[in-house]
Amino acid sequence: MKYTKVMRYQIIKPLNAEWDELGMVLRDIQKETRAALNKTIQLCWEYQGFSADYKQIHGQYPKPKDVLRYTSMHGYAYKHLKNEFSKIASANLAQTIKRAVDKWNSDLKEILRGDRSIPNFRKDCPIDIVKQSTKIQKCNDGYVLSLGLINREYKNELGRKNGVFDVLIKANDKTQQTILERIINGDYTYTASQIINHKNKWFINLTYQFEAKEAALDPNNVMGVDLGIVYPVYIAFNNSLHRYHIKGGEIERFRRQVEKRKRELLNQGKYCGDGRKGHGYATRTKSIELISDKIARFRDTCNHKYSRFIVDMALKHKCGIIQMEDLTGISKESTFLKNWTYYDLQQKIEYKAREAGIQVIKIEPQYTSQRCSKCGYIDKENRQEQATFKCIECGFKTNADYNAARNIAIPNIDKIIRKTLKMQ
Repeated sequence: MKYTKVMRYQIIKPLNAEWDELGMVLRDIQKETRAALNKTIQLCWEYQGFSADYKQIHGQYPKPKDVLRYTSMHGYAYKHLKNEFSKIASANLAQTIKRAVDKWNSDLKEILRGDRSIPNFRKDCPIDIVKQSTKIQKCNDGYVLSLGLINREYKNELGRKNGVFDVLIKANDKTQQTILERIINGDYTYTASQIINHKNKWFINLTYQFEAKEAALDPNNVMGVDLGIVYPVYIAFNNSLHRYHIKGGEIERFRRQVEKRKRELLNQGKYCGDGRKGHGYATRTKSIELISDKIARFRDTCNHKYSRFIVDMALKHKCGIIQMEDLTGISKESTFLKNWTYYDLQQKIEYKAREAGIQVIKIEPQYTSQRCSKCGYIDKENRQEQATFKCIECGFKTNADYNAARNIAIPNIDKIIRKTLKMQ
């Protein structure tokens, strides 16, 4: 099965131009991209109106080939718009027009019902860049993207030898580096991507594809994943006594540090000098927003790391199924779990597992922490301490999170629990 994914890389600097020139080019191309998108939508709307009138007269819709002389709106729009734009590379322009036509076609039914407005693209819209206009290579300083951005007319206007800009991209994260290495080695292929501007910085959303390798998985091997406070992740299995866990120290430590820093900045805001007063509220809260961004990035990084660890362990033990508790509504019960976005972690586990061919099953969470994984007895007195489980029926004693993970790993555990409760 082929998967398509996107990884974002920051453009650090141009290598064969100055930032002033590249920045100007990107802004010009972004302006033309927006105009091309909106003009394509206008052509789609005009043709839709013509088609509706044609049907009223002739009783059927016209064939695009008879009216447009093209089998699709994409080709017709490109023919009519290609000479209107003097800067954007022709291949990228064709991709931009295709994006607008695809957007129109996907929204058309809702537009006609009145449930959705006609698409309108704003000035900060992404810049399209096709595979043929992109080349990735490694150099001593890191990774370089060669981007074919402009056409011959704009190239001559700038006095450049060609319309290709070489840029150094930031790939500090191991995952980002691995993706680029696999693209260079041919294990992954890259497709049409997009360049965006975010907070006055330029990034490329690099789209890549790969074939998922089929693993020899056993559907009878089930991994149970318990998500908690003491241990963010605790793993157990239904067919073995192996256990794995991730300690929660780094999470709590980081959270306390940033929350402390956030409170300090809020207090400083009351007494800040002219440097932080600036134009008012926005300037005073800028440093606090940066702290919030840092928290969000840390959460995302940790959840990617944890989800990868979980799926790797499932593959190591050839588990065909990963079972987790359904944490819907968990934020109402636990401020910590709400702050740490365990829902996001579960989503990351699900899509990584799906790529590996592993089924994910969510079970009802009730009583998995109170049930003895050895004898099956359920009682709230089994959990007299947060970290320790001790069965009052058989005396089995173990780590509470491990016991819960063992229960979660049992196939049909929610049905078993309901049956046990009726019998006790």
